[in-house]
Amino acid sequence: MNDSYHLQFGKLCEKLGLGELVTTPKPISGGLLHRIFAIKTTKGKFAVKALNPQIMARPTALNNYIEAERIVSILS
Repeated sequence: MNDSYHLQFGKLCEKLGLGELVTTPKPISGGLLHRIFAIKTTKGKFAVKALNPQIMARPTALNNYIEAERIVSILS
């Protein structure tokens, strides 16, 4: 894993009430800009998208990402 991501799956699961990790998170291939991991917890299986910190450091990145998610939601 790239250390610049500072991934803390245990804390994420605790904060979101996803249960405790049962297995080590596994990377899922296919992402070009960000990383996706499959996690298995005591409450189920989940996909976690880790946003690339270099991209998210750009001043407009967060707003662009939020807007893209809004458009996807409308289209679905």
